[in-house]
Amino acid sequence: MSMFQDTNYHWRETCFVYFCRENRPTLRKVLKALETVGPQYQVTNAQADPEGRFESMTVIAPDAFSALDICYLEGPEIQEEVEKQVKELSASDLTVAEQKQLAKLRMCDARFDVFHFERLVEEDDEDDDGMGDFFDPSALIIVLDALSKLTRGIAIDPQSGILL
Repeated sequence: MSMFQDTNYHWRETCFVYFCRENRPTLRKVLKALETVGPQYQVTNAQADPEGRFESMTVIAPDAFSALDICYLEGPEIQEEVEKQVKELSASDLTVAEQKQLAKLRMCDARFDVFHFERLVEEDDEDDDGMGDFFDPSALIIVLDALSKLTRGIAIDPQSGILL
């Protein structure tokens, strides 16, 4: 079940990890990478293709009051989106390191979509909407970093245009 279907969670944002398709990891390697960053993550719905390569999973971070749906995509539409991202990012002032990442991005033909969700908490306080008090975005950042290292890829927050 996707977190979009869970009424206890609210979608916050989507980030991407772009990489070269030949660096697509196996499900086992993704699970190992998540174990390495800490025991606080609970993995559910882990799926692999017939060759054992990663397809999708849900990662729940109870202490951060968040969850992530992660899925793998490849194909011509990814390359089109890479070109769009490159154009948008090229328009901004980039550091030398960011320019190198942008050059690396041009070579990418696969992507992880990482959908970030906040667990909703009901508060007794009537003035509070119950959102944001417990939510910690660190789970997203840690998982994006782990996936980027595993795939030798580049994490991007498309809403802000920031290379992570």
